[in-house]
Amino acid sequence: MNTESLQYFIKVYEKKSISSAAKDLFITPQGLSKTIKQLETDLQVELFCRGTRGMEATEYGELLYARAKHICYLMDDIKKEISIMSREKSTISVVVTYSASTAVPTKLLFGFSKLYPNVQMKLREFPDEYPIYKLFEEEADAGLIMGHEGIENCEYDLVVSGEVVIAVPKNHPLSVKDEISVMDLENVPLVIKSVEEGKEHSFIDKCLEFGFTPHIEQELGNITTLHKLCEADGLAVVSVDFVEEAINNQKLKIIRLKEKIPQNIYLITRKRFIQSKALALFRRYIKENS
Repeated sequence: MNTESLQYFIKVYEKKSISSAAKDLFITPQGLSKTIKQLETDLQVELFCRGTRGMEATEYGELLYARAKHICYLMDDIKKEISIMSREKSTISVVVTYSASTAVPTKLLFGFSKLYPNVQMKLREFPDEYPIYKLFEEEADAGLIMGHEGIENCEYDLVVSGEVVIAVPKNHPLSVKDEISVMDLENVPLVIKSVEEGKEHSFIDKCLEFGFTPHIEQELGNITTLHKLCEADGLAVVSVDFVEEAINNQKLKIIRLKEKIPQNIYLITRKRFIQSKALALFRRYIKENS
């Protein structure tokens, strides 16, 4: 048994199909089946059974999946820490969510690579609703995201402080106000930016604290689409102050809330037994320049 065979097993488990997993792994289905059979021989149990939805894991397969993910995660850390010790290379994997990129633009991030040309930065951008925590279980070293709840084994630095605001067309009844209460929105049709699956938007939580459920007509990931709905249908948009400042839509009026609802951007760095010098440099760079 080795980490490669465990990674093959993980792929079959997640795809529920030998052929689909083999395609992703660029190997033949026959070769992949042989690897799974060898794992079953080594462990002396059946890991899968064929069900109506494809390859279904047995109770032994479920146990191996949980352990295999952890083992592969640890092996990845070991390889990176050995690389750090040997100083053979300096590479960091950075993830950024869309909202965070409005306050911490990619131009600033790529400035790090210019300042430290010996550090290779792999930068990827994701929607706010993407389950970012999964990336920190695998390859991500650092990230700039809104909020940090649910991401374990990481350190957090506040980078940008923000709060929920309401954007409305300039002919909207609320547009005459610069500040309103959450209670003023009880019967107002709203559109809201979607958040990570399984989580509730902090604005909705605040409304529930005040004893009512907000009238959410649409929940979308694209802020530009939300603005178009706002302009075309006269809806109010639940947004964030630094996002609206970056977009600067002149057709909309931005209204602050009396009840402050934080929407902060955090720099998240993955904890390791040995701290990467490159990651330490990146952390310092972001804190000094944002």
